[in-house]
Amino acid sequence: MNELTANLAPRCVGRYLIDMPADVFVFGGITVDRVPIEVTAMPEDQFQREAASREAALKGTRSADAYPFLYASGEVSGAATRYFIHRGEVHTDPGGRVIEAYKWDRGFQIKMRVEGWDYTNPDQTDDSLVQKMTVKNNIPALRALVFDLLKRVRGRPESEIPSEPGVCFFGGFLPGKAGATENLWTQFVLHDKIDVRVVLETNSDIREPTTLLQRGDSINAALKESEGRTIRKGPVDLPGLPAEEWLMAGITTRDVPGHHLALEANSRIGSAQTPLVILELDTGSHNKVLRDPIEKASLTEGEAVALWDAVSRTLRPRPNGF
Repeated sequence: MNELTANLAPRCVGRYLIDMPADVFVFGGITVDRVPIEVTAMPEDQFQREAASREAALKGTRSADAYPFLYASGEVSGAATRYFIHRGEVHTDPGGRVIEAYKWDRGFQIKMRVEGWDYTNPDQTDDSLVQKMTVKNNIPALRALVFDLLKRVRGRPESEIPSEPGVCFFGGFLPGKAGATENLWTQFVLHDKIDVRVVLETNSDIREPTTLLQRGDSINAALKESEGRTIRKGPVDLPGLPAEEWLMAGITTRDVPGHHLALEANSRIGSAQTPLVILELDTGSHNKVLRDPIEKASLTEGEAVALWDAVSRTLRPRPNGF
């Protein structure tokens, strides 16, 4: 394990830091206030070509009825941004809307897409179902939300650790004090041991009825099904983040003996200031890189636990992150 744990480097995930081996593949996703944000590494000239192509495709699409397909398009804040408001599908109800917004920043395309409705254009307010709706047009509010997020968000290389309040996610950073609903995950897969993954999730709007250790009955039942056993379990006192862990061994989704090591914090008090935090390390299991069958997990139990102890104990709130 020395070669893995000797070169740990800090990574920013959500509003937290965790030290990870240097050679890892990284994947992730985030939703802020129910707006999914997707990030793709991309040169600026490619971004401009794809934005122009998307605009041409939307302008050339005709609805199955007499109403427009594309309702609005343009820049949000400069030439490196685009937005489109359209029907989504040619057969969608005339009141259906999709807001797409794009931004290029620091080598990344940032995309947001959210669905809404406008039953005032064309006017369907006489419809009995529409009359029961409190909000008959939520597009202005959604557009304001998406535009605000797009103006603030920026691209971020994985090695960058921001010093200001905000939330880190794969390829990006959204500045701002904690307060929004944030749901995100980041997956790290070891370069030379691609059956080993570490996943860190944070959720500001989830409160579990029980803590990890209080779920013993269901966990033990699952262990029995997978011919598993407990390696160790108990409370973990992380810096500024009291947590619980449960380390398990058993037959994995790849039908080989492997490990599932789990930690939870803030299980019952999830909020913007104290989001639910879930950290997991799996060996011998499916992940974003591993596709082919394997004969065995690449880490022994001792090696998996050693890596877990080296990584999990570095999990901490990012200074000034909240």
